[in-house]
Amino acid sequence: MQAFLNQYERYRAANLDLRIVKHVQIENLLSALPSLFAVSPIGESVENRTIYGVRVGSGKTRVLLWSQMHGDESTATRALFDIFNFFAASDEHNELRKQIFDNLELLFIPMLNPDGAERNQRENAYNIDINRDARKFTTPEGQILRDQTKNFAPHFSFNLHDQESYYSAGTTPYPAAISFLAPPPDAQESVTDSRRRAMQLIVLLNKQLQFVIPNCIGKWQDTYEPRAFGEWSQAQKSATILVESGGYYNDTERNFIRKINFALLLESLRAIASNDFINESIESYFSIPYNRENGMFDRLARQQTITTNGISYITDIGYRKNETVFGDLENYGSLESN
Repeated sequence: MQAFLNQYERYRAANLDLRIVKHVQIENLLSALPSLFAVSPIGESVENRTIYGVRVGSGKTRVLLWSQMHGDESTATRALFDIFNFFAASDEHNELRKQIFDNLELLFIPMLNPDGAERNQRENAYNIDINRDARKFTTPEGQILRDQTKNFAPHFSFNLHDQESYYSAGTTPYPAAISFLAPPPDAQESVTDSRRRAMQLIVLLNKQLQFVIPNCIGKWQDTYEPRAFGEWSQAQKSATILVESGGYYNDTERNFIRKINFALLLESLRAIASNDFINESIESYFSIPYNRENGMFDRLARQQTITTNGISYITDIGYRKNETVFGDLENYGSLESN
């Protein structure tokens, strides 16, 4: 993973530095991809924007990756185009590319929710959260993801999202820069074969990320949500991994976390192609700290003297976009600096 990070600038896709990414940008980039990639329309959004699938590789193990299911969550979408550039290059990583292409067949769906992206909102044009449409399949975007999953029958699936910047990794003052989940396939939260494989892969990724962004890895609560696509996908016997890109120090546009996405997704594909993850213990999965909501601030001022009604006292002050918090904030962190 560190090698991918060190050489990232070679592959970084241009003109994707801002968090707001529109459908026309994606179409322009997809049209410029070389013939290595099979790019095809797989359906249309509510407002008739084309949703695309990108295929590469000819291996027996099938991997599905979708991004921007929520229209305002673009970090992974941008990282996917960095990965496309990596795949199209020719350099000292050619052996790895061959290993991936020979062992895996990859299907990418960048920007599943182009109407939401156009509005920079979470929901689609029906104002429905697509990630709560895996039971009734009301939305055309949800139907597309359902059909692609059924037809492609992936062995592994990556559900790629952004999360709120203010989550911390457990009760620490460190941001949950990346959070994982191996969603449960049922209300009993069963550890099926597919979920076990997802947990093992997450354990491997967490080990490597601790060298890169130590203490900044979290995990979502695994309470079963029957309307969510992660749970539905896991129930289809596809080892499903939720990846949430969060806040990091001085990373307003999430370009550093985009870079981390690039490295962790490439490492995931390498590990799947080589089966390097299969000896990992799932006990380590359960030790990853849960996300803590509002564990971070944009800025923290500690031990400040405040005077109210002529009485002075000392307190910590935490600033977020829409609120200011006073009190003991010792175990809280600031995104302003590391």
